[in-house]
Amino acid sequence: MLFAGTNYHPHDWTRERWRHDIDLMRKASFNIVRLGHLCWDSFEPSEGDFTFEWFDEVMDFFHEVGIQVVLDIATRPAPTWLHKKYPEIDLVDSNGLRLEAQTRYMEDVGHPLFQEFAYRFAERLVSRYRNHPALYAFGLCNELGSGSPSYSSAARDRFKGWLSKKYETVDNLNKAWMTQRWSRKLNSFHDVVLPISGQVNGAPERMLDMWCFYSDEILVYMHGLSQIVKQLAPFVRESTNHWSENPGYGFDYLKQYQDIIDLPGIGFYPGTNPEDRKALVAACFFMDHRIGELDQPIWCLEFQTGDFGGYGSPRKAMRMYAYLSLAYRSQAVCAWTWRSMLGGEEQYVFGLVDHDGIPGWKYKEFKQIAEEFKLLKELGFPRRTKPEIAIAYSFQSMKVMAGNRSFYKTEYTEQVLQAYETLMLANVDCNIVNLRLLKKEYKILIVPGHAVMDKASAETIRSYVEDGGTVVMTAYSAKVNENNRVFDTPQPGELSDVFGIRCGSFMRTRSHTPIENAGGLEKTELNLEREKPIISIGGREVQPDIDYYEIIEAHTAELLAKFTNTLDKTPAVTRNRYGQGEAIYVAIPANTTFLKPLLEILFPTLGIETGPATPPGVVARKLEDGTVIYVNTTGTEQTMKLDMPASGFLSGKLFDNSLTLDAYDVELLMYPNINKGDQHR
Repeated sequence: MLFAGTNYHPHDWTRERWRHDIDLMRKASFNIVRLGHLCWDSFEPSEGDFTFEWFDEVMDFFHEVGIQVVLDIATRPAPTWLHKKYPEIDLVDSNGLRLEAQTRYMEDVGHPLFQEFAYRFAERLVSRYRNHPALYAFGLCNELGSGSPSYSSAARDRFKGWLSKKYETVDNLNKAWMTQRWSRKLNSFHDVVLPISGQVNGAPERMLDMWCFYSDEILVYMHGLSQIVKQLAPFVRESTNHWSENPGYGFDYLKQYQDIIDLPGIGFYPGTNPEDRKALVAACFFMDHRIGELDQPIWCLEFQTGDFGGYGSPRKAMRMYAYLSLAYRSQAVCAWTWRSMLGGEEQYVFGLVDHDGIPGWKYKEFKQIAEEFKLLKELGFPRRTKPEIAIAYSFQSMKVMAGNRSFYKTEYTEQVLQAYETLMLANVDCNIVNLRLLKKEYKILIVPGHAVMDKASAETIRSYVEDGGTVVMTAYSAKVNENNRVFDTPQPGELSDVFGIRCGSFMRTRSHTPIENAGGLEKTELNLEREKPIISIGGREVQPDIDYYEIIEAHTAELLAKFTNTLDKTPAVTRNRYGQGEAIYVAIPANTTFLKPLLEILFPTLGIETGPATPPGVVARKLEDGTVIYVNTTGTEQTMKLDMPASGFLSGKLFDNSLTLDAYDVELLMYPNINKGDQHR
């Protein structure tokens, strides 16, 4: 079934208001609510003093009206009393200054004392509500990966232990970190420091290990919460609204997600301006990222209703986003938030109910969503898919490329989103995968800007191609090994023979802002703007907006596309037969303008069927029963040609040769009396 509901914070409101709010939710046909997050001290106002009775009433009220609960295990933020009793759990910034816990997410997640109290609280909460009839699932905390890491002496000591376990001897560590550079050899693990001080970062090898250490700490903590649920409430599902892609902290979700989560969750925030295409693409991408290879529908545990200082999307756009999430495999949308908060950092994040407690037009629109979702469960929702295409995602590459913008001038996430948008335009599903642990078979594996190429990832690509797969890898990939050291072998590192090429030199096509060198002196780049390369492919020429391209030396690879306006007209794309499959290398960063014609060549030869043809900005997916969902994400009217007459499930209208959707409108087209195999494609 499908779920529509909201996030509710009963600790913000009086008991009298609870009944009123819950009745409004009932009248809106809500069937799910997310509770409990961000309020540890409402359950445990002082150490060991647990006060669950007030929340028992809330759970009972929701059960009375038939609304199920996703209950967050609210271990972040930690309560003030815990910070005051154990200041060692406080964050320490890169200057070594301890930070007072004056806003949220100010605790050191990896600190054993924090985890001791957090796990104790989790055990009490899970034990209390595991058998409550309103409970649907537990949430494993909120927004893990957000906030900041701690650079405390305790974190440094844990980092030493992590390195000791990984490298075993200090000699191995010295080799991995190339500590002979700048006279920085280590005599023992006791010499290790966190490689950051103020605004100065350490060597790239050390920085990557530091981020992997912090990532592992979050994964260990999340796994601990998951184990508590599995042990105390094995019959209850678990989800989480994390923020693994947070550029300032984050963690490697795909490394361990299959051992932690059985119900993928996300905060779905496509922005309040639907014309912001980048935000919309990112919101869809990270839903697929959370699913990974689980083949499970995703829960939008937070679903955007307003923004910081923005009342909300244009009318109809919120409903459009709800159907967009359905197209991308969601099962639930929980509005963030129910009522606009009267204080705190989010007092101008606007919810379904205004500050004065009166429902706004968004309440009515969400009521429409909930009522329609009730009708859709017979049509094949939530969508179950078996994607034939995978896109590789790398937390390590994100950190490596963000840490060296002198070379990696095109942001990693931007490259991944460019590749993903190419599939969006074709209305094709994909899985977001971890190269170190590929679980399923795919006809195409896209590897965009995967700067870090560890041996496990390289072996996955090698075996995948040998066994008959087609890999498409773009520039900036396989530049450094798992230690963030540039390869001393031909690039792409570990895979030069698979792709049959060598990538040595490269060219820039535009100047960039001044950068600082290691001594703090400004180094100004020449103000050059070369003509962007034109690529000839498939009988057409394209000129993508890029600032970098690589000079490919083809060895066993053959030319698939070339640059036509560069001095030496080197290959833009090569293909190499390796084993039973093909390895295709693209000499530019992942770019939708170019990847679109390239994939249009590959799809037919690999037997990949694209989705329904739509104008840009209209998303369409075909359900198992032949119904087709159309979502117009644009602010203008859009028209699609139809191959046969159809009826609109939502509008009740009949459509003959075409379907016209107003701005932000949606429709489900049904084709009666037609065999599934012959229905609209």
